[in-house]
Amino acid sequence: MSFESVKAKNPGVKMYQVTDPEFKKYGRVITGYDFTPYVEYLKANTEVPESGNKYVGSVAEMEALPLTAEVEHYIYAGVPVQVGYCNGNGSLLNAFEYHKCSEVSVGPTDMVFMMYKVEDLSDEGTVDSKDVVAFYCPAGVAVEVYPHTLHYAPCKVDDAGFKCLVILTKGTNEPIEKPVNPVNHEDRLIMAVNKWAFGHKDSSVVATRGGFEGIFGENTEIKY
Repeated sequence: MSFESVKAKNPGVKMYQVTDPEFKKYGRVITGYDFTPYVEYLKANTEVPESGNKYVGSVAEMEALPLTAEVEHYIYAGVPVQVGYCNGNGSLLNAFEYHKCSEVSVGPTDMVFMMYKVEDLSDEGTVDSKDVVAFYCPAGVAVEVYPHTLHYAPCKVDDAGFKCLVILTKGTNEPIEKPVNPVNHEDRLIMAVNKWAFGHKDSSVVATRGGFEGIFGENTEIKY
């Protein structure tokens, strides 16, 4: 579904395209690289689950593509990366996470990312969902999401769901033991390696994983 159609169905959501100037605070559209091999792999070799989302952090076949060496050398300046994907049927804000590295995403489907910045959180480390900004990302457009940009799984814009490439520094999102005695608020948010996260009360991050309840207001849903 087109950006104009999705925006019209979500009048209460601040929504832009990733090509708009408003996105520059959160990330950038990557130019000069041909991400077609990743997009074609996702099309041919991955499925959208019947319900919920599926995240796979590392896929050997995608990591073996020549493009990965180029991405690793230039976009990440030699830092080892992992190449995986997140496919799903999600349409709710639910939660936020951030990493202390960039995240590169592109897909064969249109999708919407909901975002916020760590530095804009309240003194209590919370956000009102009405202040969250949504960005429409068309199929085939690759974006770099900057470190400390709050984001989560994309939202679908049609019944077929979404397919989204996820490139991160190697080891990100692997299991980690949560701090028993957190020194500060950020320590409380550690959910995995290089992953700090919190959620809305209705999300599994809070309800079943014991995460910090940091999103208040409506659990925003992207309609289409």
